[in-house]
Amino acid sequence: MRAVELGEFLRSRRARLDPAAAGFPDTDRRRAPGLRREEVATLAGVTVSWLTKLEQGHAHAVSADVLASLARALRLDDSERAHLYALAGLRSDREDPGAASVTPALRLLLDELDPNPAYILDRAWNIVAFNDAEAALFAPLRAFAEPPNLVELVFCNHELQRLMVDHDEETIRLVAQLRAHRADWPNDGQLGNVIDRLTVSSDRFARLWSTHDVAPFASTRREFAHPRAGRLEFDHHRLAVLDQPGSQLVVYISIPGSNSAGRLRRQT
Repeated sequence: MRAVELGEFLRSRRARLDPAAAGFPDTDRRRAPGLRREEVATLAGVTVSWLTKLEQGHAHAVSADVLASLARALRLDDSERAHLYALAGLRSDREDPGAASVTPALRLLLDELDPNPAYILDRAWNIVAFNDAEAALFAPLRAFAEPPNLVELVFCNHELQRLMVDHDEETIRLVAQLRAHRADWPNDGQLGNVIDRLTVSSDRFARLWSTHDVAPFASTRREFAHPRAGRLEFDHHRLAVLDQPGSQLVVYISIPGSNSAGRLRRQT
């Protein structure tokens, strides 16, 4: 817990509040801008002595419930709320940001990454957009009426399984990364449905999921046995899309000397 920074942050957020908007009289007798400590304590339902201890950086720990009450009283937005929890050494429950949106800027980014294959994953790991190079790598992408789910493709699509030279190793990595992602979005119903479906439809997924292994994503060298372009080698990167919480940009960068992107481009 970063107690001193937490105290400074609480004081700064209290100082910016308008007393009248919070339902308190705004008189000339206020010696400092914003709400008084007693007023914030009243709004948050905590004691003045406890709020004083927090603001002065003397607290060694604080509960998530108290932080939630203070966040409401101080009218913190999502970013400020997450920062408050981080200063306290806790993780704020994520608010549902709604469905991912493939903005024109993201669409342009995908196209500009060509001839490197690239696609966008939403929070449930559905492939919601892809560029021409990705479609050349895995042609069935263009045939789906609805965005296909990456994990379901990896475990259930035989054509993709034949394409992936490292299929068995990638399934182990992917499930461990999925469990880490699931911890960030525990209440996402669509993501939960994907996991439930795969637990029933794929014995391998069910076995890997039952191990409870967890791992962060790490850039990995990937190999594909393309039916026309031959053996392709790429470095696999996955990047967060910061204005689309939970979404990720996946990019395959051709390994120097392999000319994988060039050979794949000739298939478009």
